[in-house]
Amino acid sequence: MPQRLRSRNSRPRLGLWVLATVGLLALAALAVVALRPGRTPADLGAPSVISTQAGTFHSEDVQVPALSHVLKASDFAASRRGRVSFAVVDTTGGLSCFHCRVSYRSASVVKAMLLIAYLNRLVGENEVLTADHEAYLNSMIRRSDNEAATVIYGHVGDRHLRELANQAHMTDFHISGSWGTARITAADQANFFARMDELTPSQYEGYARSLLSSVVARQSWGIPTASQPEWFTMFKGGWLTSRRGSLVHQVGRLEQGQLSLAIAVLTDGNPSDAYGRETITGIAERLLGH
Repeated sequence: MPQRLRSRNSRPRLGLWVLATVGLLALAALAVVALRPGRTPADLGAPSVISTQAGTFHSEDVQVPALSHVLKASDFAASRRGRVSFAVVDTTGGLSCFHCRVSYRSASVVKAMLLIAYLNRLVGENEVLTADHEAYLNSMIRRSDNEAATVIYGHVGDRHLRELANQAHMTDFHISGSWGTARITAADQANFFARMDELTPSQYEGYARSLLSSVVARQSWGIPTASQPEWFTMFKGGWLTSRRGSLVHQVGRLEQGQLSLAIAVLTDGNPSDAYGRETITGIAERLLGH
């Protein structure tokens, strides 16, 4: 089974030699801020900020993405129009991000949380997954069906989504009265996808993974474009028209043998949906070293 990513709060800080290396890279490219567990960057308003929370790096660890790739992704993100945020939980369990605590409307990205919250509710209330509700879940995830999401939300409500957010140690998740009101950050979503297996009831783990890895082809842009076929990829995207322009998000979990990582890219104010998808693809490609 692929290695499960460890919570960033459970790992010690980087050694001084790694921090020194990060500092040199920052001088050449961007400002880099080291975070303690539960802290946020001091200057999220800066045009280009990376926040890094990682554990002690061992010589046998494979760190994907490398810090140089995170810097390249950040430089690319800063060059794009509109608002751009991303976060990545790397293969060592470290969190690196760009404006990762900025809040966005979730659009359909929250449907991945709806899926896991609904499965947890079934187990908690000793219910079984009916054929009708299985069809709704399939449509909600694989085709991003809004009506199906509304049906599932009717069984989950704000309470179960908030419970899931608490279990995932999300600090900035908000929802009020409908799934469409959900607000998310890149940091929270990357951590959620990194811990998705442990947040899913064991009897439904394979089912949830099968849905998130079989999104219809017309919605398989962005992260899977950059990651496949090298990485087994589970993901969910979201898009809508906001007052700023086109809002386009995507979050994914990537696995390769014993390695796993999670990427969340949130964007708003794009001149078009296509432009937003290109931003997400470009960030993912640079994170993966393409």
